[in-house]
Amino acid sequence: MEQNDLQELLACLPKERTLYPYCRDYYAVQLLQIAAKRHLTIQALKGSKFGRLLDKPSITSLLSSCGNGSISNELLNSYWQEPGTTYLVTAGIWGSKSDRYAQTSRPGINLVLRLNFNHQHDQMFRRSIHPVEDGVFNNWGHPVLQRGDRSYYRETLAWSRLDIDLYQGEVLIEEIQSDWVRDVSWLNKWRERCVSDEHPMHCYSFKTTAALADRYLKFVQPLLKQWSQAMLAVTIDFIHRELGLKRIWFHSWEVGNYLKRIDGSYAPPRSLYTSLPKQFCFELTDQLPGLLSDRRTIKRLRRGKISPRFYILEL
Repeated sequence: MEQNDLQELLACLPKERTLYPYCRDYYAVQLLQIAAKRHLTIQALKGSKFGRLLDKPSITSLLSSCGNGSISNELLNSYWQEPGTTYLVTAGIWGSKSDRYAQTSRPGINLVLRLNFNHQHDQMFRRSIHPVEDGVFNNWGHPVLQRGDRSYYRETLAWSRLDIDLYQGEVLIEEIQSDWVRDVSWLNKWRERCVSDEHPMHCYSFKTTAALADRYLKFVQPLLKQWSQAMLAVTIDFIHRELGLKRIWFHSWEVGNYLKRIDGSYAPPRSLYTSLPKQFCFELTDQLPGLLSDRRTIKRLRRGKISPRFYILEL
C-alpha cells in the first residue's frame, strides 16, 4: 500500500480509545455473527465452511436454546467465557519503498494493528518485574507501541501487519507476531532454574526475584494460551468492521517466508501459518492474491521454484 493512501486511511479511523474484550473461542462468535447474515439457519451453517465452529463445546452449549433452528445476534452477544480480558487496540505504519528489510511481500507500506495490554496488566508487570526501561519484552526494531505514540503508554502483547488494497477489495495478513510471548517463555525457563524464591533475576532491563517472576507468570498464563487467537480475531474484526472488506488472504508458511525473505533461523512458528488460519475457517488455495499478481512477484516465485499457496477467507 502507498504511504499517502495509508495515512489517509488512518486519519479516518476512530480517534478515541479502542478497547477489545476477548475470551476463549470468542473468534468463533465473531465469525458466526458474520456468517449468520448469509446462512440463516443452523442447518445451513453446518453445510458451510463455518460449520466447524458449531462443534466447539462452548458454542454447542450456547446454541442448545435455539429451538427455532436459527441463531439470533442477541444470543451470540451474550457469549462470554472466563477468564477473559480487555485489550487496547492501536494502529500504526510499517515498511518502506524497499521490501528487503521490512519483510513485506512487495515494496510499500503495511498497516500495523497492535494488541496492547490493559492497565491491570501493566500495573502487575511493574510491581512484579520492576522494569528499568520500556519494552522489556519487546524489540524496538519491531512495530510495537512506543511511549509518545499516544497520550498514555501500554506494553504490547502482539501485532499483525496488513497489506491493504482498497481498489481490489482485499487484504493480505503479512504476519501475526509477538515478542512478548517469546520473552516470557525465556523468563519462565530462567525462573525454573532458580534454587529459591529469593533468587535474584536481574538483567539490563529489569530487576526481580524468582517469587515475583512466578507471580507474574501465573497472572499472564491465560493470555499465553489465547494470544494468537485474540490477535487474529481483532484483525478480522478490524478488516470487516472498519475497512468493510470481505476478502482476506493469509500467508502459508513456505510462501510467506520466501516472499518476505525470512531465513530459516528467523522463521516464525509454523503453527501461526498452518493451524491458526484453518482454525478461523481460512481455506488453502493455489490462487495468488490480486495484490500479488504482478509480474515481479510471479517471476520471483518461479525463480525460487515456489508454488503459490495462500489461505483465503471470504466473509
